[in-house]
This record gives sequence, structure tokens and C-alpha cells, in this order.
Amino acid sequence: RLEKCVGIVQSLTNGLSEREANDALTANVCKGQQQHEDVCLGLFCLVLTEPNQAQRSYRDLTLLSRDGMNGVLVKINQILMEKFLKLHDVSRTQLVWLVRELVKGGVMGADGVLMTLMKQIAGGDLSSKNLWLAESVLDILLDQKEWVGKSAMLVAMAVYTYLRLMVDHGTSPLLQLRQKEVDFCISMLRERFMDCAVIGRDLVRLLQNVARIPEMELLWKDLLHNPVALSPQFTGLLHLLTARTSRKFLACRLTPDMETKLLFMTSR
Repeated sequence: RLEKCVGIVQSLTNGLSEREANDALTANVCKGQQQHEDVCLGLFCLVLTEPNQAQRSYRDLTLLSRDGMNGVLVKINQILMEKFLKLHDVSRTQLVWLVRELVKGGVMGADGVLMTLMKQIAGGDLSSKNLWLAESVLDILLDQKEWVGKSAMLVAMAVYTYLRLMVDHGTSPLLQLRQKEVDFCISMLRERFMDCAVIGRDLVRLLQNVARIPEMELLWKDLLHNPVALSPQFTGLLHLLTARTSRKFLACRLTPDMETKLLFMTSR
């Protein structure tokens, strides 16, 4: 399907100047819903497969999309859940680039896509691809901190994810990455503690695991002895220990591949 859509876009734009190509695509999109979908998915596929055309294809996509990029977001989520591990390195890099652009543009639904991308970062995996993904997603979160703060669920999911990953990154080659993770988690926990508190009692376990890191130790002491320093609404450790952790947080640390295998094993 995606190959067919790329073929449609290329047949409409071959040999034309940028302006003529844009006019041709716009005219085609106006014909109906099917044409709109084909052009949008064709441009999306070009972003993933042709890095040198990515900027132009993404610009055309933002100009031509009439559904707030909804069709593209659905397709990205589908690829992240079902095909991410099978993608070539170039397409994987381009997909992360595209998610960054969607976040930068404040596209509605980009937070959901970012949470799905976060699921692909496996705990305990120190392979170069997994470390690259962990750092790339973290860079998006750090660069767009104001945008991240608009979604309480994204704040909580990101803190839950990186408190877990931090434990793996204690060796000297990875200390720079761990420091970025610490800085992000501390800023979210200090500035938006009640958003993070929805994690419940599992937050206590995660913080205990990293309490030896100096900045985390200070936060841990505040949690125990001075809870109002974190938030006026926070009454203390019991507040967290009596709140059960939602299974969506537990599930966010399972990659889609692991989730599929576990579902298969438990349903047979």
C-alpha cells in the first residue's frame, strides 16, 4: 500500500518544479478522501525512505493534510507497534526525526506517538541501537519540555520510563546519558510532582533504586522528611504507598514485541 502511494506522489510530481509539484498534489488531494489519504501516506513514506527529500516531503505533508495528520499518526503508531524492529536503520532514524518534527509543530496526538515510541526502549538492553533510541527520545523530551508539560500522562510515563532506564546507565561510558536522564527526571519531579504522583507506589520503588545518585538522594530526603517541598498537595510517603500503580505504567515498560509474546503465552 505504501509503495503504491509513493508511486502516486512520484507520478504526480516527476519533472515538475517545487511550486508546480505542490499545485499538482493540492489539485489531487481536492478530488476526494481516497486521493488525500494516498498523497499523505506517499509523502510519509518518502520521509522514511528518502532522507534528502524529508524536509520538503514533510513540509508538503503539513500543507496538504486536511485531517490534522491523523491518518499519518495512525500509520506511525501501527509501524511502531508492529514493524519497528524490522525497519532499516535509515527508516528508523527518519521515523524518530519525523516524531521530533510532529512534536515541534505541536501536532495534536503527537504525545500518543511519543509514548508509543518510548515503549520501544527496552530496559536492560545496552546495545547501541537501544541506547541511541533512549537518547534520541530523551533529547525530544528535553528540547520540548514546555510542550511535554501540557500532557500529565506523558510527564508520568516519561519519568517512569527514565527512572527505570537510569539504573542501566551507571558505567563510565554511559554517565553522560545518565546525567541527562537525571536532569530530566529531577526537573519533572520538582516542577510537576503531582503529575508524577499518579504513578503510585511503584514510584517509591523506582526512586529507591536510584537514591544513591546525589541529586536523587536530595529528592528522596525531601520525599521522606519535607514532602511539601515537592508539592503543597503532597502529604508524604503514605500518599504514594496507598495508591496502586495502574497497569498502563507497568505495560509501558514492555516493548510491543514482548507484549505480543506474553499475550500469546498467557492466552494458550
